[in-house]
Amino acid sequence: IFTPTAEVSKPLEIVVETEAEAGASGYSVTGGGERGIFVKDVLKDSPAAKHLSLQQGDQLLSAKVYFDNVRYEDALKILQCAEPYKVSFQLKRTITGAEITTRPRVPSVEVKGPKAKMAKMVTRGSGRPCAGWRF
Repeated sequence: IFTPTAEVSKPLEIVVETEAEAGASGYSVTGGGERGIFVKDVLKDSPAAKHLSLQQGDQLLSAKVYFDNVRYEDALKILQCAEPYKVSFQLKRTITGAEITTRPRVPSVEVKGPKAKMAKMVTRGSGRPCAGWRF
């Protein structure tokens, strides 16, 4: 009778949201289309490795670009390139007390103030890389 002493490890996929960093260099990507975009290579001591924790084989699900201190021309290019793709915005809006209402199409409203920051993590199946772009 065979009785395993250790459980066989199964691939585990996690989704990680990194902290914001100025610039992201030292990595190349591959793939595209329905397969997705994957990290092909990461230079060992690059900002992508040290600050963004990118690893070979990671699938890039989305990227946030922050518009604080960005040049108008650069913001325009970024927004024009993103036009045909799924996009989400984080907005700051000034409203008066009389304008505060609940609208069904607005998924959430954040009121700024002291709060705890929590990492986001989701578990799923597994995936593999393809062939490339460099940054």
